[in-house]
Amino acid sequence: VILRDIPRTYPELEFFKDNGRGQQALFNVIKAYSIHDNEVGYCQGSAFIVGQLLLQMPEEETFAVFVRLMETYRLRELFKPTMTELGLCMFQLECLVQEQMPDLCTHFNNMGFDTSMYASSWFLALFTTTLPLELANRIMDIFLAEGMEFIFRVSLAILQQARLDLLKLDMEGMLKYFQREVRERYENDHELLFVAANKVTLNAKKMKKLEKDYLTKRTKEQEEAIELRLVIVDDSHVKGLNIS
Repeated sequence: VILRDIPRTYPELEFFKDNGRGQQALFNVIKAYSIHDNEVGYCQGSAFIVGQLLLQMPEEETFAVFVRLMETYRLRELFKPTMTELGLCMFQLECLVQEQMPDLCTHFNNMGFDTSMYASSWFLALFTTTLPLELANRIMDIFLAEGMEFIFRVSLAILQQARLDLLKLDMEGMLKYFQREVRERYENDHELLFVAANKVTLNAKKMKKLEKDYLTKRTKEQEEAIELRLVIVDDSHVKGLNIS
């Protein structure tokens, strides 16, 4: 899996061209982390964060910084196989969009456009796959100081500035918009995004309540899934008795 994703990581950059030292360094760090943390192992998206670090420091430092990012900044929870933390972030962002941009939230719902379809990479790759790399580097700097709250603020700023465009698009149009138009919007004007992000305010108590709501919802869904499995098993057992 790692070898498959290596060539897809920043292929436009000379440092990461096929069989270059960048690709080997990327493989070494990712492989080392997968051994270091076998519960998480390797998760798609982390390669872009590791690659971003390798452009600024040697392998050994990259590994050390990546470990710190994973363990101190919620990234390890995001990359766990259960994806519970990613689900929480998607739920919180969806609720914030519903509160701050209800028309956009309604449009997304009408189109069947789930939050994870556009925002999961924002959290898993810290915007490295969405925005110009220089801009993503600045976001990383602030993320190191402020944590995950800043990723939410940038996410809401992007949506606020894209709102009027998105309201005119269907699902296919929105997917293309997030793949291309968002990057192009900020290509030559990084401050446009930072000014908007700095105006976004998040209420810590509100975020905590949303976390509690999500965990309650998830627990209820898990209980309902267990009950459904028991009903199916019981029904199969009854049918088996009737046949005999």
